[in-house]
Amino acid sequence: MSDVIPYEVSYSGRVIDELRKLAIRAGRLGWGREFLAAVREIEHRLRIYPQFGQPLQDLSVPSAQCWIGVVPPLVVKYVLDESRRQVIVSLPIYPLSGSGL
Repeated sequence: MSDVIPYEVSYSGRVIDELRKLAIRAGRLGWGREFLAAVREIEHRLRIYPQFGQPLQDLSVPSAQCWIGVVPPLVVKYVLDESRRQVIVSLPIYPLSGSGL
């Protein structure tokens, strides 16, 4: 088995603030466990295999693309820079449409 080199993942302050608000809402609606599991899975996938989502567009920086990924009940949009093995989440993570969250 080969060693996996994780990607560096960074979140903007806005993403963290909005995620906290969404966590409170999820808890109030009885979605606390599902929400936490989805957040953990998103973090894991972004570090190990950020290509789990779908590419949306190429960016002006070579090897960088905007992606979208879904781990119900959450959706994450992120920038993946393959050459630097970096993932940047700068837009808030949001609930999947129709999820009830």
